[in-house]
Amino acid sequence: MRSFNRFDTDEEIPCRIDGEKDVATLYNLSSGGCMIETRNSSAREGSEIEVNLRDMATAQGIIVWKVDKQAGVKFATPVHQKIVEMLGYTATAEKFDANDPRDRFGLPLIG
Repeated sequence: MRSFNRFDTDEEIPCRIDGEKDVATLYNLSSGGCMIETRNSSAREGSEIEVNLRDMATAQGIIVWKVDKQAGVKFATPVHQKIVEMLGYTATAEKFDANDPRDRFGLPLIG
């Protein structure tokens, strides 16, 4: 069970991974962490990360898991819930595709 509400996002954000500048795609965000996709091949579990959230906040944390280019980040200090809500959105299910098979990210599986 998660400690914080998680919101979907879809934007590129500047970040630093182990001090190295990078740009990551932010896929979801909560006060306690986020999921990103990074181009930085040296990013790994345990890497220190700093993400810039639209210049409203800078969150420092650590990569707690990594699969391919996706990584889970746990923030050292929670981000204010209002900032999370401003950056995130709640996806609405459309009736016409409500029964389509989806992967764990909610993307339709193409058969």
